[in-house]
Amino acid sequence: MDETELEEKIAEQVGEWSSNSNECFTIELVSGDGTVTSFNPEFTYPIFGEEEAIFGYQDLEINLSFAAHNLKSHLSISYGTKFPAQGEVKPTDIYEALRDFLPPKAFSNEDATQAVKDESAAQFRPPGERIHRYARGGQSYEIWCANMSDPAARELLQNMEILMPMFIEGGSMLQLEQDWTTQRWKLFLLYNITPKPEAGPAYSPFSLVGYGTSYRIFTFPDRTDSVESDLNIFAPSSQSIDDFLPPPDSTVENDLAPTAHPDNICSPLDLPSRERLSQFLILPPFQKEGHGQELYNAMYRALSNPSNVCEFTVEDPNEAFDDLRDLCDLLHLRAHDEEFAALRINTNLPADKLMSETELPTDIIVPVATRNAIMKRTKLMQRQFDRLVEMHTLSAIPPLHRNRSRVTRREKASNPHDKAYYIWRLYAKQRLFLFNRDQLAQLERSERIEKLESALDAVQTAYAEMIEKVEEREKKTARAIANGNGSPGVAKGGAEVEETQETPRKKERKRKVVEDDEDEDEEEGTAKVVTNGHKKARVDLT
Repeated sequence: MDETELEEKIAEQVGEWSSNSNECFTIELVSGDGTVTSFNPEFTYPIFGEEEAIFGYQDLEINLSFAAHNLKSHLSISYGTKFPAQGEVKPTDIYEALRDFLPPKAFSNEDATQAVKDESAAQFRPPGERIHRYARGGQSYEIWCANMSDPAARELLQNMEILMPMFIEGGSMLQLEQDWTTQRWKLFLLYNITPKPEAGPAYSPFSLVGYGTSYRIFTFPDRTDSVESDLNIFAPSSQSIDDFLPPPDSTVENDLAPTAHPDNICSPLDLPSRERLSQFLILPPFQKEGHGQELYNAMYRALSNPSNVCEFTVEDPNEAFDDLRDLCDLLHLRAHDEEFAALRINTNLPADKLMSETELPTDIIVPVATRNAIMKRTKLMQRQFDRLVEMHTLSAIPPLHRNRSRVTRREKASNPHDKAYYIWRLYAKQRLFLFNRDQLAQLERSERIEKLESALDAVQTAYAEMIEKVEEREKKTARAIANGNGSPGVAKGGAEVEETQETPRKKERKRKVVEDDEDEDEEEGTAKVVTNGHKKARVDLT
């Protein structure tokens, strides 16, 4: 047997004893004695390695059961035949691989149904308080919010934390050992409510649909003058955050340093802050039904409502989550903020302001004072808000006039829509250039112009798709209200995208490009031309 034949034989034997860890792994929600729903994980490489393969078993089945109400978990493993260990070649230790991702109670030897059974399930109440309720498809849903300092909330999250790496690309488990850290985190739980009056005490009406987490980041005085004037709580610039925190020898909970002297603060959590949405997951069986929009909107309202919160941000969103975020934010602003809804491209600009050698007057194309006032009021981060302004002002230009071929006369165009489109492109292009200035500065002028035009075309296409979704949703809402039905919701299979923060749309997994709301990481050998952090417009600048 030559070397090639030997390699083929070894590969055949390995394949015979290998199982795809995504396919043999089943997750199920259990209520009482029955299964509510079951599904497979999207990723298992954080647990079983890059190949997502488990060696040493035939007919392998891994079942992870969760009590639908409190997410108490139980792991059970079955297989037909197990590979006999030969020296260092041993079957994968499945229990050991999962030990860092599940609480110890999940490894009990009980039957799965008995292990997650809760005799007091009928009395279960989610931790925290209910912040929103809605109906969809004849079913009732509730969203609850709890602080992670609540032991019940922390235990519930720990029970289901394995879902993060399984459905969020690059998702990590939270580290909540310190009490002060837990106070900065919030847990949002979305439940389906299905009363079972005929059932016994082992049944709970609560069944998990999805959840999200957020954490609070302090904002220093020099970063937000508007908050300083509104709250009047800042010390001189020589002070630091330590001046507002409890002294090391303090024995009083939330006692503040005597040097701070803020009369209206009883806790460091009351300091000016930013709220950051960290994790967001709608379980696969419940996606495409509008629940993502309800959960996102509830989180946005709850997190942006406190007066000391000056900004609402999102951690590392991918394109799928960006779509959901854009849809929710744009619908909200157009429906609830008259100033935003009235924004249009100003075409009454002096001719000399549009000369190529003159700095573009973006402060009057869309009035900067108005933009700043809306952004402060809505607490959306600037990059996201700028994109929403671009989308909304583009929507006011009829689709027929959103074509480069119609702006050959530029600012002298006789049609006001053509002129508005020409100025809109200048407006969007300037921010696109500023955001990618370092990369574009390395190109020749002609190539720079070509790249910018191409990138803007791609951005415009993405904007047009989102505008179409938003306008269709607005029409549905208007029809529903006219018919006295309230909000129409979203039919299954509709346009709304509800995926996790880092769940790719294709099964093939790509390496994550980390992109937060402060900096842009660049892929080696390429640069991304993006508009305000949106990842859709990627241009090879090499």
